[in-house]
Amino acid sequence: SDPMKLKPQADLAAFLDAVGQCRSDVHFNTAEGDSLNLRSVLSQYVFAALAGKPELWRSGEIVCDDAADLLRLHDFLM
Repeated sequence: SDPMKLKPQADLAAFLDAVGQCRSDVHFNTAEGDSLNLRSVLSQYVFAALAGKPELWRSGEIVCDDAADLLRLHDFLM
């Protein structure tokens, strides 16, 4: 699917809960080229740590392996 940005005011806990309901993998790709699979608990901890660094959040992109999952996450993305 096309990369999307996370809304700056997105509720992190609710977003990760929605990711857990997705059928396929959801990745957060940083501008530096790192990729976090948000269905991995370890990656979720790393992603949550980024909450204190909004510039990293804003520069990264969310990519869903299954386009149907984009609909589930739509409210959190722009």
